[in-house]
Amino acid sequence: MKLYSPTVARFAAIALLCTSGAAWSADQANETTADNAAANTKEQQTQDQAADSPSTGEQAATIKGTVARATFSSAIEDREPVDKLTEASNNKIYYFTELRDMAGQQVTHRWEHNGKVMAEVPFEIRGDRWRVYSSKRIQPEWKGEWKASVIGSDGSELAANTITLDNIQPEQAPAADTAAPADTIDAAPATTTETPADATAQ
Repeated sequence: MKLYSPTVARFAAIALLCTSGAAWSADQANETTADNAAANTKEQQTQDQAADSPSTGEQAATIKGTVARATFSSAIEDREPVDKLTEASNNKIYYFTELRDMAGQQVTHRWEHNGKVMAEVPFEIRGDRWRVYSSKRIQPEWKGEWKASVIGSDGSELAANTITLDNIQPEQAPAADTAAPADTIDAAPATTTETPADATAQ
């Protein structure tokens, strides 16, 4: 028995080392698998975010052209504003815009009073230089700040102007309405939330 004891002890030590090595290898394999799973999850999240976010090129492609001019006016003559207003007491005001290089697109004139949308007037742009204007009849109780903006087809704001209206006089009833000849005015339909807004394009 004494002769074989060192050999038995040596085999026992070797067996213990092999068991410990196998356990360490299994733990290392589990950690590596967990790290790989975390990396795959992070990569998938990155891909999902990239899919949800449009590329810069796609955003740039939705809007082209510029708003060359935008202003409020008391009247329009020969498709041009007669003045530029930032405050007024008129019971009817016009919003004029000149659009460049936007043929084939659509824009909307949005009228807001103290932050509330009062009217939206859409326009189809059919030329590289296209002038459009809309008008709004103002009730005496609608004094305060008005904002008119040019909204692109993607909902972005391309231009905006504000005007302060005070001491608004009630509108006198017209004796009779007269229509402009069909070949001199191109009227666009208006979509409004309150009083209708007039719209004209060229």
